[in-house]
Amino acid sequence: MNSNKSSKSPIEVEVDEGDMIDATEPSWSDRLLSAEHWLRFAFMVLFAIILGVASYVMAVLVILQFFWALIAGEGNDKLREFGSSLSQFIYQALRFLTYNSNDKPFPFSDWPDSEQNDE
Repeated sequence: MNSNKSSKSPIEVEVDEGDMIDATEPSWSDRLLSAEHWLRFAFMVLFAIILGVASYVMAVLVILQFFWALIAGEGNDKLREFGSSLSQFIYQALRFLTYNSNDKPFPFSDWPDSEQNDE
């Protein structure tokens, strides 16, 4: 008898860990019918629409700030603060849409504060 051979009984089966099914994991059909996923989808559609509007608001804000600086010689602090907080909102909404955060942005949480300027 050769001692280098591994001795396996005919009943033993090697199973790759990737092939094992976790009994606690919901099935594909359960995930497809999950109200939680469809509710998040509804919020994602809502925030995608809000982001479209926010992009137009940001474009108007950029133009206003440019002309203010052109006429007055410097930017408007209130427009700068609003632009900063609006950019924070856009960032939060994009994080929610890309599944990097489960926190819903405004109006389901507080409006974000503007970042501190380094100037």
